Amino acid sequence: MNEKIKELAEVAGFHKTWEGATFIDKEAIPKFAELLFNEIANTAVVSDGMFNGNERRLSVELRLGDMVKKISVFGVEE
Repeated sequence: MNEKIKELAEVAGFHKTWEGATFIDKEAIPKFAELLFNEIANTAVVSDGMFNGNERRLSVELRLGDMVKKISVFGVEE
């Protein structure tokens, strides 16, 4: 699992241990989701450039630790 996800899960209190067993604390899910969402949103990089020399291209790159997702939108109108 990505180290950043493990870190966020720990901060949220996502995993609990009881009698030697580890389980997911359902009450921590909203906090974990908020931390995960904020981490991804805070790393977003928006770029605007040209595609094929005449068409604008807008892209957004999202990062979470070593995971990267690039979303491209072609033909953006001004």
